[in-house]
This record gives sequence, C-alpha cells and structure tokens, in this order.
Amino acid sequence: MMTECKVPVFVSPQSLTFSLEDKQSHRQIITLFNPYDFPVRFKVFCTCTKKYTVVEPEGSISASSRVDIVVRHNAPAPAFCDIRDKFRIQMQYYTTKKVIGYKDVETILVRSSENFELPAENFKQLLKSDISVDNYDNESEIRQNCNTITPGPNFTTLFMAGICICGLLLPSSEDTDILKFRISFNLKLALAFVLGMTTITILQHQ
Repeated sequence: MMTECKVPVFVSPQSLTFSLEDKQSHRQIITLFNPYDFPVRFKVFCTCTKKYTVVEPEGSISASSRVDIVVRHNAPAPAFCDIRDKFRIQMQYYTTKKVIGYKDVETILVRSSENFELPAENFKQLLKSDISVDNYDNESEIRQNCNTITPGPNFTTLFMAGICICGLLLPSSEDTDILKFRISFNLKLALAFVLGMTTITILQHQ
C-alpha cells in the first residue's frame, strides 16, 4: 500500500483537458522535474489504461533535469466525455527503487474546449474611469479630450512669476544709480531660481 509522500514531486501541468472536437488536444505532454542532486526513476500509472497510451511510461531522470512524456487519448468518443481519470506519477530512488513520492494528474475529455469552464481566477474589478474609451474612435480624440480638461496654472503661480520678473529688473546694490529701490545680487539669484521653478510649473500645465 502506498503511503502519503513527504518529498515533493514536481509535475507540469497539474491536469490535462482533452477536447472531442480538437484532434490536436488528443496528444499532450507531461513534464517531470527532478530537483534533487541525484538521479531518480519514474513510473506512470493510470486509472483507465485502455483509454490512454503513454510513450515511455517508465524511465529515469538525471540530477536537476527534466523529461517530457507524451500522453495520447485512445478513445475520444462521446460516451467518455465528462469522465475524470487520473495519472499517478511515481518517483523512486534510482538504485533501491524505493518510492520517494508521487503526484496525481487529473484528466478529462470534454465535447468542446470552448464550452469547458476553467476554474475561477482571483480577478478584481477595475474602477470606472471618468473618460470612457468606448466613446472615442481613435487615440487622438482621447488625447484631445484630456488636453481640454487639463487645468491651467493657478493665479498664485502667475503672481509669483510676475514678482520675480519685477525684482530682476530692479538695479542691484552695486549699481551706481540714483533710484532708491535696489536689491542685492544674492537676492537676484534667489528670484531667478524661483522664476525658473514657476516657469517649469506653467509649462507643465500647457
């Protein structure tokens, strides 16, 4: 009697779906992985051997390697649709042939792959956007609409830019001029920096 495996067995895929209408699906591949640093043996068992053919149902896998085994459905008939069978992939030590573990791969024959419902995925609903893409014929109209609703620079930004420009037009303290209003050279550098930042802000809203 086979006991529950404690060592993992890596098999892909976890299930096989054969389609009655799609002849290409009658031949599928199961990949066996050997994650260990020593070679192992494998054997393939099935709950209904008359319905399936497995090319090389037993063999060996080198250390840290993989092998592909071909599975063919021999009885793609309506009478066998919606019946679930199982393959059991058994792993053994290469020398002693002691069972390391096993993995079950479930199979099913469906009438049409289009009508077969896959297991539910953990999808999340997207939030509705303010602009619906379905209402536009091309990407240029979407961009045009986005540009029309983009807000322009606010009054404070424009006011700051105006103050900086006026300050830069005033003479510096080093100038020999009769005007009373003079500002230092360092203050002019600060105003020029602020003007540059406000200019960037204004251009980003264009």
